Amino acid sequence: MRRKILYTIIYTIIQTVSSIVYAREDANIVYLNSERMTLDSLYDIVNDSRIPYKEKISVFYRCNYKRDSQRKKQTAVINALLAESKRKKDVNGLLYEYIYLANLNNEWNNEDLFSLYIDSADIYAENATNSSALAEYHYTKGTQAINAPYGRKEGYKQFEKAIDYYSRTNQDIQYLSYILYDIAIYTANQPDTTLAKRLIEKVEHILQKEYSSFIDFSLSAMKSDLYSVYFNATKQENMLDSAIFYETKRIGLFYSNKDVLSEGLDYDILQSYLLIAEYCSLRTKPDWNYINECIEKAKSIGYTDDSYIMSRIKYTEAIFLFEQKKYNEAEKLIIEAENYLSVQIDEGETMYPPETFYSDEAAYADLHSRILYATGNYRNAWEHNRKKNNLKFKMHNIESSELEYLYNTEKEERKIEQLRVINANQLKSTTMLIIVAILLVATMVLLSLWFYTVKKSVKRRSALIRTEKEEAELNLKIKEEQAVKAQLEKYEVLSDYRLKEMELEGKNKAMEQLLKDKKDLDKQIEAYTQKINEYERNNDNKQEQIKDEAPLNLVIIEDISKLINKKLSKNKDYIESLNHIDGQYISALKSSYNGNLSVPYIKYCICFAIGMEIGDVSECFSIEQSSVHMVRYRLKKKFGLDNNDDLDVYLRRLNKT
Repeated sequence: MRRKILYTIIYTIIQTVSSIVYAREDANIVYLNSERMTLDSLYDIVNDSRIPYKEKISVFYRCNYKRDSQRKKQTAVINALLAESKRKKDVNGLLYEYIYLANLNNEWNNEDLFSLYIDSADIYAENATNSSALAEYHYTKGTQAINAPYGRKEGYKQFEKAIDYYSRTNQDIQYLSYILYDIAIYTANQPDTTLAKRLIEKVEHILQKEYSSFIDFSLSAMKSDLYSVYFNATKQENMLDSAIFYETKRIGLFYSNKDVLSEGLDYDILQSYLLIAEYCSLRTKPDWNYINECIEKAKSIGYTDDSYIMSRIKYTEAIFLFEQKKYNEAEKLIIEAENYLSVQIDEGETMYPPETFYSDEAAYADLHSRILYATGNYRNAWEHNRKKNNLKFKMHNIESSELEYLYNTEKEERKIEQLRVINANQLKSTTMLIIVAILLVATMVLLSLWFYTVKKSVKRRSALIRTEKEEAELNLKIKEEQAVKAQLEKYEVLSDYRLKEMELEGKNKAMEQLLKDKKDLDKQIEAYTQKINEYERNNDNKQEQIKDEAPLNLVIIEDISKLINKKLSKNKDYIESLNHIDGQYISALKSSYNGNLSVPYIKYCICFAIGMEIGDVSECFSIEQSSVHMVRYRLKKKFGLDNNDDLDVYLRRLNKT
């Protein structure tokens, strides 16, 4: 919703102001950063041959604030730097310059050059190391992906990488605030809460390093969107309260920091008032005076010439009147809201595809149907309800197509990875064949040398044979005498061998006796083991009798307390939280659990309810962390929770109820 509204006003402002900007293009001073550096000064630095390249590129890394003017001069500056970066083979400089050009052409609405320069940047991204260049690269890739069909998942991944790299740079906090604000707009109202939470954590980390009211403003929007998605999935009113809190915080930040916040954020404040009114109307007991006050404040901000904003205002007022059972007035307003939305769709068809407004059309049709149903106009109510269902069916088809696209993309990525593995294996095989061939050649050379050496040695040996023959005859006589001696030694060895055989026979008898003794000992051990098992069974029965006599909740809590004191002695907070578990909690668990809830699973539920970490639960019960995750998975299924539901929050809420 925020994204569509932002695009609408940006498009309107561009169309209104562009002619004035172009008319005075050469007269405008283009400031490139918060240090008030101008494009003219950068142009002089880049074209000054006396300044080293490192100094030029260092200055260029600090140039962030681009403006839609002096296009020729900006292009000339970057082309000059590109030429020098190519001569220096500076991968980081080339990456940053191509991304800079891509962003300029994106501002100038030149999609072809925008894509071309990003493709050029892709060539250098893999080998780049500069955090500023990589941060700009991944941010630009994220904007390209999230605006493409089925690109939300890839866009989230790129934004995550961009935030990581931005946090490593010494980037000006004001520029970083603009980037994070854009990311908050791009990722608004997305159903993937896992990725949204990761982005929020990264932005919070940046905010802890250096506070910025603008970043806090954007972070509040991200959190409000996240809790609204949670509410749509769970219908829990506390999620609604959180979304309202962060929208209220955005309004407070705007009015208390007007001197430092960016201009034009009153458009966001208008949306915040409308969202607060809409969220408040969904409460069990709405405060209608406060809702009406929010609507009036939104209307007082202006933008009455914006069709989309007027449709949202009329829709919010219609909800207000419908909940107060003023059906006729509500019907007039919802018709006006639908008409304004139709005008917006007609005006924005060059910017957005029709499916961009399906969710708004479905919400309007649903409210119109409920109003008509309340007045007894069932036929028209049925028509609007059918329109809502058709729109939801179209949205479902779009989501299915997106999932199919992502599935096919992942399949292709796996195929590409398999081809890479095959190519790597083929390269290894080729390398091995080359090595084997080299070894064979080396072996043949060595064999040739060996044969040559053998041939030479044969000639030498033939000369020695005669001498050896004479020596052999002499040695033969000596060997005959040695043979007689060896025969005598043989008889001596045989006699020793016979003696050893006799010794072994005696040892074999001793071994047989030991085996008999072992069998007797095994029988005694078996009898002793049976007695121990019987004793343990009796002991277990006594323990069960003791537990049956005491209240179950006190025994379980006492067991958990003992485990925590024994294995998690440093975490005394868990003991304090354990004291807040009341006697009705186990009954609430059993009534909500689908099946028979065993004592071990009750202990796990209590541990999760008091906020124990996965690692602490694993250490406390002496099980693997993977087993803890499996327990959590089974509990969520038995409690009837979805994948997006938080088990810990659910268990704490059971304790409160």
